[in-house]
Amino acid sequence: MSPGEFKSGADGLTMRYGFHPSPFGLAIVVATDRGLAGLGFCDPGGEPSALADMQGRWPKASFVEDAAATAPLALRVFDPAAWTGDRPLRVCLIGTDFEVRVWETLLRIPMGKATTYSTIAGHIGRPTAARAVGAAVGKNPISFVVPCHRVLGRSGALTGYHWGLTRKQAMLGWEAGHTG
Repeated sequence: MSPGEFKSGADGLTMRYGFHPSPFGLAIVVATDRGLAGLGFCDPGGEPSALADMQGRWPKASFVEDAAATAPLALRVFDPAAWTGDRPLRVCLIGTDFEVRVWETLLRIPMGKATTYSTIAGHIGRPTAARAVGAAVGKNPISFVVPCHRVLGRSGALTGYHWGLTRKQAMLGWEAGHTG
């Protein structure tokens, strides 16, 4: 996304969305012509809240329900066999420079592994910014793909997760099962 589109709150951008089954409950998948722009989760009946969450991240965009357009993305995101280096998944992120640096760092955490907020802060050259890193991790619009669930508290404990600690634990277990 261009800086102008970010600044305008995505004014004039059309976002297609759909709800799809996933290993972690119902997933809302949001996409633009440029790629995956949002991925979140809800329980049945929680669709309006999940959609409102995504609309809040892209406040001036137009949202159009189009599950047929987002279904291929949902299938690809949750199929480890489709995760190949020769077919990168196109994404469209909206965030500050700091947030994007944190999210890029999250992408380097190997599947089946975890790290801490303070370790990420050190990696981006801001060793005292663990709380700011935590805030950036919490704003990640493409959950699971940008693996914010792989970040733990300093003690190794599961800490807050926007889509619920039960889902975070399920994601870590699912990944462990696919790497073991």
